[in-house]
Order: sequence, then structure tokens, then C-alpha cells
Amino acid sequence: MSDDEHTYEESLMGEEEETALEIAALQSKDLLPQPKKEFAYHREALSALRGEISQGKLSWIQRCDITSTTPVVVDKAEDDLDRELKFYQQGIEAVILAKQKIQKAGAPFSRPDDYFAEMVKSDTHMAKIRQRLLSQQKGIQNSEEAKKQRELRKYGKQIQQEKLKEREDRKKAALDKIATIKKRLRSGDMGDNDGFEIDVDSEDDAHTQSASGKRGKDNRHVPGKKRQLKNDKFGFGGKKRGMKRNTAESTDDMSTFNVKRNKSAGFGGSSKKSKVTRPGKARRQRGR
Repeated sequence: MSDDEHTYEESLMGEEEETALEIAALQSKDLLPQPKKEFAYHREALSALRGEISQGKLSWIQRCDITSTTPVVVDKAEDDLDRELKFYQQGIEAVILAKQKIQKAGAPFSRPDDYFAEMVKSDTHMAKIRQRLLSQQKGIQNSEEAKKQRELRKYGKQIQQEKLKEREDRKKAALDKIATIKKRLRSGDMGDNDGFEIDVDSEDDAHTQSASGKRGKDNRHVPGKKRQLKNDKFGFGGKKRGMKRNTAESTDDMSTFNVKRNKSAGFGGSSKKSKVTRPGKARRQRGR
């Protein structure tokens, strides 16, 4: 075992011994009888001291002491609000009495209009306090606004759910009424249809018409505007077989015939073969 380890163990043993001694001393102190405190109240000595420091010979304007006419009586000393209220009332009474005595003595006590008094705290400190108060007030306002927004969102969501439920109820009622009328039509009961006119056989056609277009006068399907625009741009599908086959009309139509492109010896052109202007392979490779 090294010297450092011996030193560490000795320090631990020393601390434990000191702790044990302190505990023993505290226990013995608690067990020992404590001396009783004696309180002395010497009325004559206190009265003599009061007479020495009394300023009764001076005028009141030099002493400026006020004694309340009503003693402070607090029912519960722990009630901070009641206790502070009694002190406040006592202070108001003292101010009224002091004002009357100052006026009686003829001494000025009102501050002049041009009086300049330096504040105890600096303007920088007061600006910080004002900024802190404004920040707290703004935080309270933001909290109230956020609370209002949460309430409005809850209310709006509730209204939205009620609207969706009402819409679903209307849709369900309409579907039930349609199903009832279909049953009447199939059974041959052509009584009152509650103002509904429905073509049962063309239910799927009606769905197709609402989705992709409508029917013309000759009961032929007419594509909607969106479908028509796509047909004009990309084509409209349909029959593709035999689309390039000639007909009598296309054979007689010579509007697209190009004389120069179709010029040959049989049509008054030259019978000489044109010279080949394409360069040879080696020349083409050198030009690459």
C-alpha cells in the first residue's frame, strides 16, 4: 500500500472521529438543563429615561410627532390584508391631524409649482422597469388572444361538424326517397312521387352524363368542354383502322398535289438522271 493511500485512509478516519464527537456534544447539550431566561420590567427606570429624552418643552412644529387617537386592533395578526388596512387608516388619520397642526402653526407645507425634486432612481432604471411592465402586459394580451383563437377554432370545428352532419342527413334522406320512388315505379304504383321525376333505366347514363358530358337532341352523346379541348389538342380516339385508305373524294382531290416534288419524265420532265452530289465515304469521314 502506498503512502498516498495511507494518508487518504487516515484523513477518512479523522473525519469520522470528528463527526462522532460533534454528535456526542450535541446530544449532551440537549440533555443538559437549560438556564431559564429572566425578563425585567422596571417601570420607574423606563419612566426616568423617557423623561430625559422627552421633547415636551419644544413646540410641535419642531417635534412633528403624531399620536393616533384610535388604537390599532387586529383580530388576526396573520391576516396581512386586514393588518395593512388598519395601518393605512392610521396613516390617513395622522396626515389629517398633521395638516391641521401645520396650518395652525402657520408653516408652509405645500410644494411650489416650480419645485424640482431629483428622483431616487435614475431614468435608465425607470425605463427598464417600464419596459418590463410593458413586456408583461403584452405577454398577458398575447395569452388572452391565443386563448380566444383556441376557443374560436373549437367553435368553428363544431360548426363544421354540424354542417357536415346536416349535409349527410340531407343526402341520406334524398337517397331514401329516390329508392322509395324507384320501388313504386318498378311495382307499377304511379301515385304521388313527392315531386321527384326519375328515369330508373337511365341511372347509369345520368351518372356518365354528369361526369363527362350530356346528350344532344338526337340522343347522341356530346362531350363536355374539358373533353372537347383535350380532343382538339390530343385527338379523340375512335376508329383507326382504314383511316389512311383512299376514297373517291380523296382521289379526286388534287389540292395537295405538288408539281415540283412529283416532277418526272412522264409529266414533261427531263429524262436525264440527276448527278449524285453526295460525297464519298472517305470524304465524309474526313469531314467529321
